[in-house]
Amino acid sequence: MRPVICGALMLLAASGCGGKKKDNDVLPGCPPPISRASAGNAQISAQALGRRYARLIVVHAKEKANGAPLRGGKVTVQAEMTCPHFMGPLYRKNLQETARGTYKGGYTLVMPGHWDLHITVRSKRGDATTAGLPVEVKAPGT
Repeated sequence: MRPVICGALMLLAASGCGGKKKDNDVLPGCPPPISRASAGNAQISAQALGRRYARLIVVHAKEKANGAPLRGGKVTVQAEMTCPHFMGPLYRKNLQETARGTYKGGYTLVMPGHWDLHITVRSKRGDATTAGLPVEVKAPGT
């Protein structure tokens, strides 16, 4: 009987049960997270700071050609829930430039789940760059 129990425990360990979930793990039935890659003339990096529903979105934008901060741009974010079910898109929010090439603003995600933030950076010249930011909102107590 012991070999059966040992075999079952080894099978559970190999399947990842009880292991720590990685940030890039996708729940069964859920689409993969949105790409963070920048499409356009700017390089975008972004963070969603805070916990639960109210987040501070921080976007850094630089010119791809020379690495200079993209100043005076118009930055918008819009979220949609992708898992455990689809909801969205939510409201569009303009971020304010707080430093050279850094844009910030609050955004409220309305429930626990996996969210994709769609970021658009439009330069003074009118060029647009897009990128994504995956955000997970955990339920209270988890």
